Amino acid sequence: MPQKHDRSYRLLFSHPRMVEDLLSGFLGIARPPGTLERRNEIYISDRLEKREQDLVWRLRGPRGAPVLYLLLEFQSRKDPEMSLRSSVYAGLLKQDLLKSREIKRKEKLPPVLAVVLYNGWRSWPDLGEGYRLIDMRRDPLPTEEGNLVVLLCQLERSRTPKAIAAPVEKLARLLAGPEDADLRRAFLTYLKYSLLPARFPTAPIPAILDLEEVKPMLRETVKGWTREWLEEGKKEGLKEGLREGRKEGRREGEVRLLVRMLELKFGPLSSRDRERIDATDSDRLLEWGDRILTARSLGEVFGN
Repeated sequence: MPQKHDRSYRLLFSHPRMVEDLLSGFLGIARPPGTLERRNEIYISDRLEKREQDLVWRLRGPRGAPVLYLLLEFQSRKDPEMSLRSSVYAGLLKQDLLKSREIKRKEKLPPVLAVVLYNGWRSWPDLGEGYRLIDMRRDPLPTEEGNLVVLLCQLERSRTPKAIAAPVEKLARLLAGPEDADLRRAFLTYLKYSLLPARFPTAPIPAILDLEEVKPMLRETVKGWTREWLEEGKKEGLKEGLREGRKEGRREGEVRLLVRMLELKFGPLSSRDRERIDATDSDRLLEWGDRILTARSLGEVFGN
């Protein structure tokens, strides 16, 4: 799943509009119209070692000369060697600029800005210098209206179907024009193959053809889960959900239903998890049951 997430980010930020919103909203760099260009990302070192940077963009000034090179790295997991990697990539890029004569040797090399877009669940530790970190889940969001990267951050922070639907509706409006058809499809790919499977791992994702179909799909998915869990409860002889199982005489049924729901979503429980469930009270069982719908792991259900 992390590889799919990183690839979907690469697809999204292959579009100039995403990079424009990243520059203006998160990096404080105003971009003159028509001066942002995608650059080749493959470099060969003197030892013939092949290196591939996630994405490289070139920003030209008013007179057409390059004024900045932007190196984008996409990470779903912490990388303790990121500082070293960024320095190596920046050095290889500068070397390639001179070899290709994109920059003449007597000219001053423009700055190279390495940016890491991180979307992992755990906080990114201080791993050194040499790059700018943008934590998609935790950094304060700019108030820039219509910024697509802000909407991407909101999707990354979403935990419920309702929280996903709101930014998707905005994306559908902002990308309604024919000139944004490719970027619209890129967001749809990100939702279908990255975000939705990560948020709802046990739910079948139907063939969504456009962004407008995401909201009704989420609504039907929630209904389907509700029906499935009720049917499983009936099979176990439990006709009432966790919310109605507060009386002590029904506690055994609460435990059985919760275990069944957890195993449907996450697989067989360990003996330690079973003991933890058996030892808790009805209110806590109800709280854990409420978390199952949006949790990605047992740790999130239990509040670890």
